[in-house]
Amino acid sequence: MSIVRSFFLLGIALFIASCERLLIDENPANSPQGNFESLYQTVKEKYSFFELKNINWDSVRVHYQPEITENMSDQALFDVLDSMLYDLRDGHVNLFSPFDLGRNWNWYLDYPVNFNFDVIERHYLGAGHSIAGGLRYTIIDSIGYVYYGSFSSTISTEGLNKMLADMKGTKGLIFDVRDNGGGRLNNAYALVQRLVPERKEVLRTFEKTGPGINDFGNGLSISLGPSDEGHYEGPLVVLTNRSCYSATNTFTAILSNYAHVTLIGDQTGGGGGLPIDFELPNGWRYRFSGTISLLPNGYNIELGIPPDIKVDNDPAVNASGTDQILERALDELR
Repeated sequence: MSIVRSFFLLGIALFIASCERLLIDENPANSPQGNFESLYQTVKEKYSFFELKNINWDSVRVHYQPEITENMSDQALFDVLDSMLYDLRDGHVNLFSPFDLGRNWNWYLDYPVNFNFDVIERHYLGAGHSIAGGLRYTIIDSIGYVYYGSFSSTISTEGLNKMLADMKGTKGLIFDVRDNGGGRLNNAYALVQRLVPERKEVLRTFEKTGPGINDFGNGLSISLGPSDEGHYEGPLVVLTNRSCYSATNTFTAILSNYAHVTLIGDQTGGGGGLPIDFELPNGWRYRFSGTISLLPNGYNIELGIPPDIKVDNDPAVNASGTDQILERALDELR
């Protein structure tokens, strides 16, 4: 079964499970208490990282319950529910209302930026660099350099073929995904298959299937290998920072299985769970992680992938036009 089809079926299973819950539960009242209980119970049954993050969700409920009152305003209710979800410490958790978006972005806000695209464009890519969909690339001192800013950006077979043809014979390839907050997993898989020399198991995913913190099922093993269209044959360096999240985190995790890959920069921001969506009685929507993803060695990728070589950009040096993380990668491949 193809990777795309496998994840399509997994997504359908999660959607059906979500709909089933909404159909079989008694309709909670559209009141502050009803909305509070609906969110609490659904997250309790379906959220996937309580154990990993050492979160006692029942204690969270006890903490916030006294703030729920019968005549509280929508803003006050939003603030309580948002605070509850914030305690999950998860960038895939959101609360959507007509007047605000609840989120926790500390996975990157609490850490150094370590990236300035203006410096990359002006001092490394240059005016004559190539652009193939979302890929921007050039050759620096016989070393290939590619920047990909979003896994939602288009990548095509034709574009990848042209890029790989241009990179043929280079000493190595630097693939920069700093500040890439994620996007389509299918793009991550497509890129991996153009960057690896052998097929192997790279990831295992499981769905949260019951109310217990360790109730997981519907496991899926993912194996990837080189594309029939061809792949890059030299050493590969991947540049990361804390703003690498979701699909970018998964991309980095998958490549960490391969011996020819070196990760340089900062740890990725994480985001290893597939988000699932629900609706409160008042019509507000919310989402949270409903799966886990593990490397073959059992490492849970939710908290991020550490680099092989830790490098930070000094802001003053970076402002002068030098990217120390990229320079370290060039030195590694020279």
